[in-house]
Amino acid sequence: MWTSWKFWAVWVLVLGLIILLAFGFTTDPKKVPSPLMGRPAPDFKVDELNGEQKFSLSEFKGIPIVLNFWASWCLPCEVEHPILMGLSKKSDFIIIGVNYKDTEEGSAEFLNEKGNPYDLVVIDDEGMMGIEMGLTGVPETFVVNEEGKIIYRIVGPINNENKF
Repeated sequence: MWTSWKFWAVWVLVLGLIILLAFGFTTDPKKVPSPLMGRPAPDFKVDELNGEQKFSLSEFKGIPIVLNFWASWCLPCEVEHPILMGLSKKSDFIIIGVNYKDTEEGSAEFLNEKGNPYDLVVIDDEGMMGIEMGLTGVPETFVVNEEGKIIYRIVGPINNENKF
């Protein structure tokens, strides 16, 4: 029995699974690597929520930006919304809300009902801006420094543990 190859194959699989799980428990699922970290943020040309004009990220060079991807249909976005409302009271950076694959009516209703923490809201209805940023889902937040480089990424809802 101890020399059976099936016996040893099972033990190798069990040991491999234990090692894989041990490694998985040591990683933080909120820390998703991004090839954009430390690089200039892609420049976009998207519409503002009110449809008045086109928005370009390069317009804000010299000013730190919190770029928050959200949607009215996103339950975790509702969870992080009060924290964004608190962040909006700080004046040392601009908060740009990127409304991701949502309707203008749904997003306007969400902001009217819960308050608007954003200095500017833009529409990414086709998700192209999200693709260029390497978005994994909403909510997701990027911090862009004065030089236009991405310096921090938060996957999932912002919470009080995040440092800006």
